[in-house]
Amino acid sequence: MIIGCTKKLQDEMGIIAKKGCEENDLFSWSANMVKVSRRKAVVVVNNSSRFGFILFGLKSKDFKRIDELMLQGIRRCLQDEKIKEEIIERYLSDAGTICFSKTKGPRYVSRLNRACECVGYFQDLLDLENIYQLKATREMNIDLVKVSEFQDKYAFELLLTDFKQIYGDSIVKCEAANLLVKLDLEDNTVERKIIIPLDVDFRKLHEVLQIAFNWNDYHLYEFKVINEKGEQVLKIISEYEEYVDLQDECKVVRESEVLIKDYIKDDLKIQYCYDFGDNWQHEIILESIIPDYDKNHPICLEGIGDAPPEDVGGISGYEEFLEIMADPSHSEHETLKGWAASQRYKKFDICTVNRRLLFNFRR
Repeated sequence: MIIGCTKKLQDEMGIIAKKGCEENDLFSWSANMVKVSRRKAVVVVNNSSRFGFILFGLKSKDFKRIDELMLQGIRRCLQDEKIKEEIIERYLSDAGTICFSKTKGPRYVSRLNRACECVGYFQDLLDLENIYQLKATREMNIDLVKVSEFQDKYAFELLLTDFKQIYGDSIVKCEAANLLVKLDLEDNTVERKIIIPLDVDFRKLHEVLQIAFNWNDYHLYEFKVINEKGEQVLKIISEYEEYVDLQDECKVVRESEVLIKDYIKDDLKIQYCYDFGDNWQHEIILESIIPDYDKNHPICLEGIGDAPPEDVGGISGYEEFLEIMADPSHSEHETLKGWAASQRYKKFDICTVNRRLLFNFRR
C-alpha cells in the first residue's frame, strides 16, 4: 500500500520519501498534515475514490507510529461504510504493507487539497478526545466528486463502486429493520415502508422519518415505547428539549442515548409524535428483521399518500387544506397554493426521498 505524503507531512514524520512505484489507485492513498484549531491533523484520501478519513490532535509520538494510525484509520472508515470484515481483510492483504512515498502528482494533490479544505469547515464536529474523527470524516466523504461532464457522485459511492469491481457485488452487510410507518390522519392514508440499519440511535430514525414524510424539522418531537400491556416504558426526547418532567411515570432519555435495535422489537410498540401543536402521530411497526441487509443506508421501499404541510393546523386543518386545494374556483385557492409552496409542500416522490436518505444518512 502506497501512502503519498506531502513535503509538510514528510517533515513532520522525519522522513525523506522517494517517488512511489506505480500502483493501482484503489491501493494508494494521499496524505497531508494541516493545523485545525491549533492542533495537528492528518488528512488521508484514497487516490481512486477520494474517500478518506481524518486523524486529529496528533502529537510528536503519534507521528512515530503514523503507519499504525493510518492502517487503523483505513480500517475504521471502511467499517463505517459497513463493508464486510472479510472484504476489509482481503483489501488490506491485497494492498500489502504501508510504504511512504512522495505524492503521485498535481491531480492527486489537488484532490487532497480539496479534502483538507473540507476539514477546515468541520471544526465544530471535531472530537477532542479521539484521534480518529468519525463525524468530520463522514462530512468529508459526502463531498461531491465530478466523474464526468454530466455526472457527480459522492466519494463514498465511488468507494463502493471500486470495491464491487474487484470483490463482487456482495461487499456490504449489516442488520436492518423493515418498518411500516403509519401517519394517523383519520380519513386519509399516509404510509411509508422503510428499511433502516439497526445500529443507529433515535436521532437518526427521526431524520429518516422527516425525509420520508417530507417534514422540515421545524418542531420538537418525541418517541414513546409501549409494552404488550399498553404501558409506556420509555420516552425518548429530542436533544433540543429543554424541559424534562421528572414526574413522568416512565424513564426519559435523550435520542442520542439509545439505539433503535434495543427497542424495535416484536413485543414493543413505537410511537413517534412530531410537532406537539399539530400533533402528528406516527405508528412504527416492525415487519421483519433483515440479518444481511446489503446496503449501508436506509431506503424507502414504498409510500402511500402525501404528508400534510408544516403548520397546517392538525388533522382538521389538513382536511380543510385538501378541500381548498382540490377546488381551483375557491377564493383562497391561489393564496393557499402559494403558502403550501412556501412550506415546501410537495407530492411524495420515492426517488427524491431515497436520494435524500442516501445523502443525509451519512452525516
